[in-house]
Amino acid sequence: MELSTPQMFPGGLRFARLLPALLLALVMASSAMAEPAEPSRRRSGFDFGPFISRHQDVNGDWRLKILGPLYEQAESGDGMRLDAVRPLYSTVEDPTRDRALTDVVWPLATSRTVRDENQWRYLFFFGFNHTTNDPGQRYRTWLIPFYFQGRDAEGKTYRALFPVGGTIKDFVGRDEISFVLFPLYSTSALNDLSTVNVLWPFISRTRSERDHIYRARVFPFYGVNRHRDKFDKRFILWPIYTEVHYQYPKGHGKGHMVFPLYGRLDLDTEKTWWVVPPLVRFTRGENMNITYAPWPFYQRRVGAGIDQRYLWPLWGKKVIDDLDTRFYLWPIFWTERDRRPGQTVERVLVVPFFSHTAVRADTSGATAADAPPEVLARRHKFWPLYSYRRVEEASHLRLVELWPFADTPSVERNWAPLWSLYTRSARGADVDHEALWGVFRHQRRGDDYRYVSLFPLVDVTREEAASESVRSWNLLKGLVGYERKGSRKSIRLLYFVRIGIGKESPP
Repeated sequence: MELSTPQMFPGGLRFARLLPALLLALVMASSAMAEPAEPSRRRSGFDFGPFISRHQDVNGDWRLKILGPLYEQAESGDGMRLDAVRPLYSTVEDPTRDRALTDVVWPLATSRTVRDENQWRYLFFFGFNHTTNDPGQRYRTWLIPFYFQGRDAEGKTYRALFPVGGTIKDFVGRDEISFVLFPLYSTSALNDLSTVNVLWPFISRTRSERDHIYRARVFPFYGVNRHRDKFDKRFILWPIYTEVHYQYPKGHGKGHMVFPLYGRLDLDTEKTWWVVPPLVRFTRGENMNITYAPWPFYQRRVGAGIDQRYLWPLWGKKVIDDLDTRFYLWPIFWTERDRRPGQTVERVLVVPFFSHTAVRADTSGATAADAPPEVLARRHKFWPLYSYRRVEEASHLRLVELWPFADTPSVERNWAPLWSLYTRSARGADVDHEALWGVFRHQRRGDDYRYVSLFPLVDVTREEAASESVRSWNLLKGLVGYERKGSRKSIRLLYFVRIGIGKESPP
């Protein structure tokens, strides 16, 4: 399957693929000199420490690395491919889902292609092509907040130069926005909801015939907001006086507020009083009771699946159905328990240094005598020292970890390998260790294969193949070496000289 190429950076992918060509040719020419006869698991691999290496990781992906983390090329069995020249450039191709993603000095610029749709960004310069196969189709090119240009779904072209004037389509939740000498005059539309602004945000009028909506204001002197059969709101000298009438099927009534003195809301389902709003509030109703005394230091809400109690900023608890969130010394310490179908997600945060997430199997029907719930996934991050994640039998540990937020794919592709002084990746009984970008490597594939290297001093290989076992070691990548393959033994001297020292067993 041929994959569309990101339109913003058409030459970057070719550059990344050509970069390692000379070094690869050098390695292929010298690999016989520098390595002993290859065991089956390393037939296509080689290791020159942080300078250049090619190996298969625990996930079965082949990785070529040059100059430590600076260049990497990775290929997986399903056709996915990564090319990265860090931190300048990276691209990912996924032919299975027909998409490609390119970053240039992320977050400076990025481009993404899914099938024949392409979107890209360079700082605040954005573009979106709904199809790369037909240049006459829908597209957007925006330099926010100054210039906007595009073609809508009906084939109509639009342009806008802020604040001079123009029209923008599909922006900030509106189908269309037009303006002249903003904020002097502007209009917007969403379906049949239309708005006219003069000296925004001071003078405005909004109408919708279909939804029976009418809003108008001369801010801060007077304003109304009407939605037929739902509510009628108005203000006079905002925020000094506001009032509302509700006509919802399950909530009729009215209220008003005189800021900052008091407020009252009287509905057939609840009663609310404010004293020095919004500091003190009392709500008593069929579905919810609320007490702020004063807000935000003491907050209490009970009802409609919510149980909240805050003694801010010392301690707080909020339970909404199956989600339980608590804080201690806000905003530093947080805990969260989220019960989902079949599993429970538990989180602990110590902002900004530590985060822990555990996904456990659902034990809602278990008894006290049952075994503890199985941990399906686990994540730790102790910024800036380390990060760890495990999903089922696959795990990954990194030292150090300079990204303080949640795992971000763009950071993993472009930046994280630069500060990965040590990594440990495992999947079941297969384990890879790497330190200082390849100065030390330890690869284990169950009980059948093990490779340990401290570049350039020594490397040791052990493999239990189906036909015979292999043992080998090298000093200085082949200055002196030894290999035993079945009953055949040999030593290596000065890289080129190989001397057999054992006899082959008779058949």
